[in-house]
Parts: sequence; C-alpha cells; structure tokens
Amino acid sequence: MRVNYQQNFSGYKKNNELLHRYGFFALILTSMLLASMLPSLGGSHGIINGNLMIRYFAIPLTYLEAGLWCSPQSLYAALCNIHLLIFVTVFIYILMPLLARVGSCLLIYSKVNTWLLKGMEVFYCMPPPFSTSVVLTRVARADLSTSVVTTIVMHFQGIILSPVLLYFMLGASTPPLVITDIKETVYSTLMPLGIGIGLQSFIKDYSTDLDDRTSWIPRGLLLLTAYHWFCDALSADASFLHAVDILLCVLIACIGQLIVSCVCWVLCSRWLSTGILLAAMFTCTHKSVSLGGWILRGAYHGSIQGPAVNLPLVILPVAQLLLGSLIASWLAP
Repeated sequence: MRVNYQQNFSGYKKNNELLHRYGFFALILTSMLLASMLPSLGGSHGIINGNLMIRYFAIPLTYLEAGLWCSPQSLYAALCNIHLLIFVTVFIYILMPLLARVGSCLLIYSKVNTWLLKGMEVFYCMPPPFSTSVVLTRVARADLSTSVVTTIVMHFQGIILSPVLLYFMLGASTPPLVITDIKETVYSTLMPLGIGIGLQSFIKDYSTDLDDRTSWIPRGLLLLTAYHWFCDALSADASFLHAVDILLCVLIACIGQLIVSCVCWVLCSRWLSTGILLAAMFTCTHKSVSLGGWILRGAYHGSIQGPAVNLPLVILPVAQLLLGSLIASWLAP
C-alpha cells in the first residue's frame, strides 16, 4: 500500500512539473485553437482591433512590469555591453538578411512562389518585436535587463536600417525615418519602463516576491498578442495562391526558424552565460510584424503582388512564437 502511494505521489508530482514547465506553451496552443474558432473577433480587421490593443495596451504594460523588476544598475550594465550589442546588430541586420537571400536563391529552383520568397526576405530585414522576446525571456527566467535593452536598441536601429536594407536587397523604396513611429516607440516602451523603475522602491516595500506576483501579467498580454497574430494568419487572403505554396510557406517558416535559432545558439554559447544567451537569442530570432506591415504598405502599396509578399508576415510570426515559447519552456530552470 505504501509503495503504491509513493508511486502515485511521484507520478502526480511529475505531472505537476510538466504542467508548470510547459503550461505557457499549452496556453499558446489554446489561443491558436480559439483563433481558429473565432478569427473575426481579433486581428487587424477584427471586431477588436489587435493592432491598437498591442500598441497601446499590451506593450506599455509589458514594459511597465519589466521596469518594476529590472534594476537601473542591470539595465546600465546591459547597455554598456557593447560587444553584445554589436553582435546582435550584425546578426539581425546582416546575417539574417543574408541567410534569407541565400535561402531564396536556393528555393527558386524548387519552383516556390517568387513573391512569397520576397515576403520572407522583407520579414528577415525587420527589427525585433517589442514584447515577444521580453516575455519569452521571463518564461525562460533569463536575463530580463539584457532582453529589454537589446530589444529597444535594435528596434530604434531598425526604424532606419530596415528600409535601407530593403532598398539594397529588393529595390523597395520606403521612407527611411518616420518621426511618428519614433514617438510611439518612446511612449509605448521607454516611458512605461521609466515609470516602472520609479515605482520600484515603493512597490518593494510592500512585496518581497514581486517577480512571482507580476510574472503572469506579461504572459497574459503575450497570449492576447498571439491570439491577434493567429487571427491575422487565419484571415489572410490566400485565394490567389496554390495550396502547395501555402504549405511550403509554413514549412519553410518552421525550418528557417530552427536554423536561425541553432546558428544563434552556436555563435553565442562559447562566450555568453546562459541567461544572457537566451535573452539575446530571443531578441535575434524574432521579427517585428507592425514595422514590417508599415514598410510593406509603403513599398508595395497598390501592387498586385502585395498580398503574396504580405503572407509570410502573418505566417512567420506564428512559427516564431510557437517555437520560441517551446524553447523557453524547455530551457526554463
């Protein structure tokens, strides 16, 4: 009887550990299921405007919560890590576009839709998104300060570098700088982050386990973002494409994300600690959807190839988020 009780208890404990480790990934899959049932509720053109929800609600709250947890000293140390910032810049704006171009050149001989490949090249020229890498870093319990600093710095660089990259790689001409986008970036990231840092001393006087009390906030906000992305992916206009092209786009997105993650891990594992490595990897291997959409509207507005170029921008973020959440759950201590 005692042996059976111990076996049942150990099995129950193991199941709880698995649920705790992979619970967030299961919730991501649940949000995908909900999006498949109600795609018209969210998304860019849904009843609830996903773009506004992410820009003015999810991102500011994510950085407000990060400000409560990141100390000014750790943020300054991450900002002074020049070698890491140079590596992340080179990886995002040189290595990834080159890998996308090489992959496109090879896949052309497989008779993949040329405009889908151009859409992938556009996507890999983008900066990292504001919230995804930060939240995945929280899930993996990696270095949050490194994630916050690298994400913000790379996004500001991307406002200028991404249009320039597209001009040299694809010949797509877009305005290299938009003051409105810079202002929105400051309002949605730097200001909430500063407010959170200012509230640290007041909040910590009343709570000694601040991280555990607030960690659910960014995860819930990323689930809302995931639902919005899934709705966009399911609502994308692909009527003009063959089913084989769509399946190839999904397959290439998954394989490409695996390759990019492995390359980043190999390059970083020799000289970075695990916490900083994971934070840098999530920043390097995830791309912004909002800035990519703005650039596409400027570069391919009115073009008949616009929908084909846009399709990878709604499929690739889903593949990145699924793989990223699985890796973060798997590597979490």
